[in-house]
Amino acid sequence: MMKTTLILLLVAFQSAYCQIDYTKLIIGRNNGTHLLDNGDNTRIFGFAETLSEEIKLPGPTIFINEGDSVLIDFWNVSQGAPHTIHLHGLDVDQQNDGVTHLSFEVDHQEHGFYRFKAPHPGTYLYHCHVVSTIHVQAGMYGVIIVRPNDGNEFVTWSGGETYDRELIWSASEIDTTWHRDNVLLHDYQNGNPILIPNTYKPQFFLNNGKSGSQLNDPVNYYVVEENEKIFMRLVNIGYQGVRYIFPSQVNSRIISSDGRPLPQEVINDTVVVLPGERYGAMIETSTEQFIEVVMEHFDLNTQTTTSSQNVTIRVSPVGISELIKNNSSSIYPNPSLNGLFYFSEAINDEYVIINSIGKQIMKSNKKFIDLSDHLKGVYTIVGQGFREKVVKL
Repeated sequence: MMKTTLILLLVAFQSAYCQIDYTKLIIGRNNGTHLLDNGDNTRIFGFAETLSEEIKLPGPTIFINEGDSVLIDFWNVSQGAPHTIHLHGLDVDQQNDGVTHLSFEVDHQEHGFYRFKAPHPGTYLYHCHVVSTIHVQAGMYGVIIVRPNDGNEFVTWSGGETYDRELIWSASEIDTTWHRDNVLLHDYQNGNPILIPNTYKPQFFLNNGKSGSQLNDPVNYYVVEENEKIFMRLVNIGYQGVRYIFPSQVNSRIISSDGRPLPQEVINDTVVVLPGERYGAMIETSTEQFIEVVMEHFDLNTQTTTSSQNVTIRVSPVGISELIKNNSSSIYPNPSLNGLFYFSEAINDEYVIINSIGKQIMKSNKKFIDLSDHLKGVYTIVGQGFREKVVKL
């Protein structure tokens, strides 16, 4: 009976995953540091795509297409601590969901394989589910975007609303007392109790890993164009609630929640995102140079506001999109105010960088591109099988 069951399971598995459309390597590590806006570094765990890159908050964004058969190869190199990848909000089976007691853990230097068929288009999360209270706070989280399969990247879902650009904002917090070695480096091997602090009082309130003075730095402004429709993908992976308050002139409309379109859009300047939630809001730019979005964190127990910060969207004149409209969006941010760019995928082959007069100025195979010492303008990145333009403002 057991043998027959195993054969049936194997047949079902092979029929569901005999063809993999998309494979992604994600590496789990516990040796990172994160620069806070007061100038201090705090210890973090996190996800990366290569062993050489620094882990960042949030982890790499994973882009997949609706209906794809997906294989995530999770490699744990975190020196003893087991981890998982929980696919938060995705409709996957229990074995591939990454919840430890229902799925499996991945030990140090082991690979764990998560297989699923990409569900509805939308915004989702992934995070570690081993002692998730600590490991999520430590930084083991990222965003998954499922795009519709109708061939149009700039549409919310099949038959949905088109847009010109998307911004992915991931809210979280840091309580530095949770980032000390006595909390993060708990002993998994000998059955020792795990230390979880009695209080949670975050001092830093993050949007895509930045807070305070970092958000006020023009280098970290988000750049869009005049008269564009912007799809705001708003994610909260922290432990407090978040209010994004848009100025009235951008005509904010809430159109989706947790990977599903709302039955009826909600016209509201304020989008409240609770822990684990994801909302989609559509806004419109005009010719005003700056859009100041207020980001408020609030305590879920007392409902009191614990932080209020501005996240700035800079509106540039029309023309940038024409320069980069044929790109595959594999390089970000594009355009960039400081000339620093990143590849969204790991780079295996060498590429060259050409300036606006056709002169080669750089050759590299690094995931990070530094044009900070070069003039403002348009540069072309040429590699094996790709050619993309980037703009330094």
